[in-house]
Amino acid sequence: MARILPNECIIGDSARAADAALLFLIYPLEVTDAAVTAEIIARVETELKGEVGIRRYIGDSFWCADYDSQLPENCRTINVSEDMTARDALVRPGEEAQWCLFDPLLSTIFGRRFLAGGNPIHHAQQVHYFNRSLGQLTTPTEGGGELLCPELYYLRQGRFVPNDVTPLLWTQANLRVALETMAAACLQTLGTN
Repeated sequence: MARILPNECIIGDSARAADAALLFLIYPLEVTDAAVTAEIIARVETELKGEVGIRRYIGDSFWCADYDSQLPENCRTINVSEDMTARDALVRPGEEAQWCLFDPLLSTIFGRRFLAGGNPIHHAQQVHYFNRSLGQLTTPTEGGGELLCPELYYLRQGRFVPNDVTPLLWTQANLRVALETMAAACLQTLGTN
Protein backbone atom coordinates (compact mmCIF):
# COMPACT_ATOMS: atom_id res chain seq x y z
CA MET A 1 0.00 0.00 0.00
CA ALA A 2 2.82 2.40 0.82
CA ARG A 3 4.07 2.17 -2.77
CA ILE A 4 0.63 2.82 -4.30
CA LEU A 5 -1.14 5.30 -1.99
CA PRO A 6 -2.50 7.93 -2.35
CA ASN A 7 -3.24 6.43 -5.80
CA GLU A 8 -5.90 3.74 -6.01
CA CYS A 9 -3.75 1.61 -8.28
CA ILE A 10 -0.70 1.71 -10.50
CA ILE A 11 -0.72 -0.37 -13.67
CA GLY A 12 2.37 -0.08 -15.81
CA ASP A 13 3.12 3.59 -16.30
CA SER A 14 -0.36 4.81 -15.43
CA ALA A 15 -2.20 5.28 -12.16
CA ARG A 16 -5.72 5.98 -11.02
CA ALA A 17 -4.84 9.01 -8.94
CA ALA A 18 -8.25 9.72 -7.40
CA ASP A 19 -10.77 7.16 -6.21
CA ALA A 20 -13.37 7.95 -3.57
CA ALA A 21 -13.31 4.34 -2.35
CA LEU A 22 -9.95 5.18 -0.73
CA LEU A 23 -11.90 7.18 1.87
CA PHE A 24 -12.68 3.85 3.57
CA LEU A 25 -8.97 3.52 4.35
CA ILE A 26 -9.33 6.73 6.38
CA TYR A 27 -12.56 5.72 8.08
CA PRO A 28 -13.42 3.19 9.34
CA LEU A 29 -10.13 1.36 8.68
CA GLU A 30 -7.82 4.17 9.88
CA VAL A 31 -4.75 2.77 8.07
CA THR A 32 -3.41 5.93 6.39
CA ASP A 33 -0.94 8.41 7.82
CA ALA A 34 -1.67 12.15 7.98
CA ALA A 35 0.00 13.00 4.66
CA VAL A 36 -1.74 10.25 2.69
CA THR A 37 -5.05 11.05 4.38
CA ALA A 38 -4.77 14.72 3.42
CA GLU A 39 -3.89 13.86 -0.19
CA ILE A 40 -6.74 11.36 -0.61
CA ILE A 41 -9.25 13.90 0.72
CA ALA A 42 -7.81 16.70 -1.43
CA ARG A 43 -8.05 14.59 -4.57
CA VAL A 44 -11.63 13.57 -3.80
CA GLU A 45 -12.65 17.17 -3.15
CA THR A 46 -10.91 18.69 -6.18
CA GLU A 47 -11.28 15.94 -8.79
CA LEU A 48 -14.35 13.90 -7.83
CA LYS A 49 -16.81 16.10 -5.94
CA GLY A 50 -19.81 16.80 -8.12
CA GLU A 51 -22.98 18.82 -8.09
CA VAL A 52 -25.01 16.14 -6.29
CA GLY A 53 -22.58 13.54 -4.94
CA ILE A 54 -19.05 12.26 -5.43
CA ARG A 55 -17.83 10.37 -8.48
CA ARG A 56 -16.10 7.09 -7.65
CA TYR A 57 -13.31 7.85 -10.15
CA ILE A 58 -12.86 9.72 -13.43
CA GLY A 59 -14.07 7.54 -16.29
CA ASP A 60 -16.29 5.29 -14.14
CA SER A 61 -18.85 3.94 -16.58
CA PHE A 62 -21.18 2.42 -13.99
CA TRP A 63 -24.49 4.32 -14.30
CA CYS A 64 -22.93 7.02 -16.48
CA ALA A 65 -25.22 9.43 -18.35
CA ASP A 66 -28.31 7.76 -19.84
CA TYR A 67 -26.96 4.38 -18.73
CA ASP A 68 -30.33 2.68 -18.57
CA SER A 69 -31.45 3.85 -22.01
CA GLN A 70 -28.11 3.25 -23.79
CA LEU A 71 -27.23 -0.12 -22.34
CA PRO A 72 -29.68 -3.04 -22.52
CA GLU A 73 -30.61 -4.47 -19.11
CA ASN A 74 -28.92 -7.81 -19.82
CA CYS A 75 -25.65 -5.92 -20.42
CA ARG A 76 -26.07 -3.88 -17.22
CA THR A 77 -26.33 -6.92 -15.01
CA ILE A 78 -23.65 -9.23 -16.44
CA ASN A 79 -20.23 -9.63 -14.86
CA VAL A 80 -18.22 -6.79 -16.36
CA SER A 81 -14.96 -7.80 -14.68
CA GLU A 82 -13.72 -9.43 -17.86
CA ASP A 83 -14.95 -6.97 -20.49
CA MET A 84 -16.24 -3.47 -19.80
CA THR A 85 -15.85 -2.29 -23.40
CA ALA A 86 -19.57 -1.73 -24.08
CA ARG A 87 -20.07 0.09 -20.82
CA ASP A 88 -16.90 2.17 -21.05
CA ALA A 89 -17.86 3.34 -24.55
CA LEU A 90 -20.80 5.23 -22.99
CA VAL A 91 -18.95 7.39 -20.47
CA ARG A 92 -18.07 10.99 -21.25
CA PRO A 93 -15.84 13.11 -18.97
CA GLY A 94 -17.86 14.77 -16.23
CA GLU A 95 -20.91 12.58 -16.77
CA GLU A 96 -20.00 9.80 -14.35
CA ALA A 97 -22.49 8.78 -11.68
CA GLN A 98 -22.30 10.69 -8.40
CA TRP A 99 -22.43 8.33 -5.45
CA CYS A 100 -24.26 9.10 -2.20
CA LEU A 101 -22.22 7.05 0.27
CA PHE A 102 -19.12 9.28 0.16
CA ASP A 103 -20.58 12.59 1.42
CA PRO A 104 -21.67 11.12 4.77
CA LEU A 105 -18.30 9.40 5.00
CA LEU A 106 -16.50 12.73 4.56
CA SER A 107 -18.84 14.30 7.11
CA THR A 108 -17.85 11.59 9.58
CA ILE A 109 -14.13 11.97 8.84
CA PHE A 110 -14.24 15.74 9.39
CA GLY A 111 -16.52 15.31 12.42
CA ARG A 112 -14.08 12.92 14.04
CA ARG A 113 -11.29 15.41 13.40
CA PHE A 114 -13.38 18.14 15.03
CA LEU A 115 -14.15 15.96 18.04
CA ALA A 116 -10.46 15.15 18.45
CA GLY A 117 -9.07 18.65 18.06
CA GLY A 118 -11.89 21.17 18.21
CA ASN A 119 -10.86 22.92 14.98
CA PRO A 120 -13.89 24.94 13.77
CA ILE A 121 -12.77 24.47 10.14
CA HIS A 122 -13.23 20.71 10.55
CA HIS A 123 -16.69 21.32 12.00
CA ALA A 124 -17.61 23.53 9.03
CA GLN A 125 -16.45 20.77 6.65
CA GLN A 126 -18.42 18.22 8.64
CA VAL A 127 -21.59 20.33 8.37
CA HIS A 128 -21.00 20.96 4.64
CA TYR A 129 -20.83 17.25 3.78
CA PHE A 130 -23.67 16.40 6.17
CA ASN A 131 -25.92 18.94 4.41
CA ARG A 132 -24.93 17.51 1.02
CA SER A 133 -25.87 14.06 2.35
CA LEU A 134 -29.31 15.27 3.41
CA GLY A 135 -29.75 16.90 0.01
CA GLN A 136 -29.30 13.48 -1.61
CA LEU A 137 -32.37 11.98 0.06
CA THR A 138 -35.12 11.25 -2.43
CA THR A 139 -38.19 13.39 -2.90
CA PRO A 140 -41.74 11.99 -3.07
CA THR A 141 -41.57 11.91 -6.88
CA GLU A 142 -38.24 10.15 -7.36
CA GLY A 143 -36.46 7.05 -6.22
CA GLY A 144 -39.48 5.00 -5.19
CA GLY A 145 -40.34 6.97 -2.08
CA GLU A 146 -39.53 9.95 0.08
CA LEU A 147 -36.38 10.41 2.20
CA LEU A 148 -34.60 7.31 0.94
CA CYS A 149 -30.82 7.01 0.58
CA PRO A 150 -29.97 6.23 -3.05
CA GLU A 151 -26.90 4.41 -4.24
CA LEU A 152 -26.12 7.23 -6.65
CA TYR A 153 -27.47 9.91 -8.92
CA TYR A 154 -26.87 9.73 -12.65
CA LEU A 155 -27.73 11.94 -15.59
CA ARG A 156 -30.92 10.93 -17.38
CA GLN A 157 -31.67 13.22 -20.30
CA GLY A 158 -29.52 15.93 -18.72
CA ARG A 159 -31.04 15.76 -15.20
CA PHE A 160 -29.62 14.03 -12.13
CA VAL A 161 -31.94 11.29 -10.88
CA PRO A 162 -31.41 8.42 -8.41
CA ASN A 163 -30.75 5.01 -9.93
CA ASP A 164 -32.97 2.04 -9.14
CA VAL A 165 -30.83 0.85 -6.23
CA THR A 166 -32.77 2.91 -3.73
CA PRO A 167 -32.55 2.67 -0.83
CA LEU A 168 -28.97 1.49 -0.53
CA LEU A 169 -28.30 0.24 2.98
CA TRP A 170 -24.60 1.09 2.70
CA THR A 171 -25.48 4.77 2.11
CA GLN A 172 -28.04 4.59 4.89
CA ALA A 173 -25.45 3.19 7.32
CA ASN A 174 -22.93 5.90 6.41
CA LEU A 175 -25.58 8.57 6.91
CA ARG A 176 -26.45 7.15 10.32
CA VAL A 177 -22.79 7.26 11.40
CA ALA A 178 -22.56 10.83 10.08
CA LEU A 179 -25.69 11.76 12.05
CA GLU A 180 -24.28 10.26 15.25
CA THR A 181 -20.99 12.08 14.72
CA MET A 182 -22.88 15.32 14.03
CA ALA A 183 -24.83 14.90 17.27
CA ALA A 184 -21.59 14.38 19.20
CA ALA A 185 -20.04 17.46 17.57
CA CYS A 186 -23.08 19.56 18.42
CA LEU A 187 -22.93 18.43 22.04
CA GLN A 188 -19.23 19.26 22.16
CA THR A 189 -19.90 22.69 20.66
CA LEU A 190 -22.67 23.38 23.19
CA GLY A 191 -20.40 22.25 26.01
CA THR A 192 -17.67 24.72 25.04
CA ASN A 193 -19.95 27.77 24.72
